[in-house]
Amino acid sequence: MTRKNHVDGGRFSRMARMATMAARTTAELVAAKAVQRVTGGDELDLGTALMPTAERMVQVLGEMKGAATKIGQFVSLVDQDIFPQEAKRALHKLLNQAPQRMAWSQVEAVLLAELQRPLSQLFADIDPSPLAAASLGQVHRATLPDGRAVVVKVQFPGVDTAIESDLRNAAMMAKALSLAGGVFDNKHYYKELATVLRRELDYRQEIEQAELYRAAMAPWPDLLVPQYFADLSSERVLTIEFLDGPTMLEVAQDANSSADLRFRIGAQLVAATWGPFLRHRVIHADPHPGNYVVLPDGRLGVLDFGATKQFSLPFVHAYWRLLDAAFSRKEADLFTILVDAGFDMQGDRVRAEAWLRDLSSVVERPFARDHYDWGGCRIVADVIAMKSNYGLTPLRVRAPEESLMFYRSAAGAAGDLRMLRSAGNFRQVLMDVADRARGDLAPELQAAVGAGPHQVGGWGQWQA
Repeated sequence: MTRKNHVDGGRFSRMARMATMAARTTAELVAAKAVQRVTGGDELDLGTALMPTAERMVQVLGEMKGAATKIGQFVSLVDQDIFPQEAKRALHKLLNQAPQRMAWSQVEAVLLAELQRPLSQLFADIDPSPLAAASLGQVHRATLPDGRAVVVKVQFPGVDTAIESDLRNAAMMAKALSLAGGVFDNKHYYKELATVLRRELDYRQEIEQAELYRAAMAPWPDLLVPQYFADLSSERVLTIEFLDGPTMLEVAQDANSSADLRFRIGAQLVAATWGPFLRHRVIHADPHPGNYVVLPDGRLGVLDFGATKQFSLPFVHAYWRLLDAAFSRKEADLFTILVDAGFDMQGDRVRAEAWLRDLSSVVERPFARDHYDWGGCRIVADVIAMKSNYGLTPLRVRAPEESLMFYRSAAGAAGDLRMLRSAGNFRQVLMDVADRARGDLAPELQAAVGAGPHQVGGWGQWQA
């Protein structure tokens, strides 16, 4: 098919737009916060001043699609201390309301070319107006001939070229950083990122990933993976069962959402993130709040499995060892455990161990106490501040490349929980998740994990 690209895929034009936006955004952030310090303005004043900055970021990143939009989505969730509340709400549009959507004529052309049948033979009806749009494609409501409600995800023409341009630009940056010295060598992380992004472009692989995750989350009946329709899908078109309910993003932004509901959804998110990982080495690595649907029966629907990843046995075994130590309130041998997981520890071991202990004390906060309020979470800010005390030591603790997707998932889930302002006993929640996973482990993990110190029962205390 000769197709008119919807996305600008030019390598240098994309790099120029990102560089210009980054420089302008940084200057405006610095200026707005300087004015706030002088005038004594509050967060509302700062939010008003930065609203045009946030809206412009949404416009630029939303139009660029591909990796650029994904970067914006991640920043809007993780770096939540950069922008005040009102400006962050604008940035959240990148999660499923990105600008510059495809016209119906272009959508129809992609559907006909990919599915090779008239739409009247495939669907009883399909809504020309998109339900959502984000980094790789947009979604339309439809009805199958048998009356079942579905959504049809259609990939933006040209987004594959845009991804390749972004990857070439990222490779150039990684090479430049590596020339500064071995401590900055990022080529393994680049390869991991490139593999994941290219896999996300093939929706047929997403179906395989969804089934892998579905099997891994079997012990959690309050989580739901929708049905996928392979016969109505292709490399660039994906047809999925429609899940009716508000997204986690909508619940988080609803002032009337109760504390009990926010805690229940937060606990389900912990199960959705860590349960399949601990049980079958599988993680959902695209955990933005638009990918979760709160169903009327209390279940949490999980969507979008393009970035799902299965980890190595040593990596997951190491995480189990860390959990067992944390749940027993014992100090773990972090250095040895992480080396066994594939971490490359360079430089001064004593200083590396000190950094790891301090880092662990921060990132384990939500699961080290009997009550944690994610609404006041400052983990990201505190880790950044703490790194300044250790110089290059954090860069000399090189995580294995597979950890990139684990950090993406964990950091994204933490951002969701903070946005949700979920509060409660997350230590108990994670212990319950670990118990449920341990009771039905994948065969290759059974010998390595063992019985553990935290058989507490109690699963379901936080469920509806």
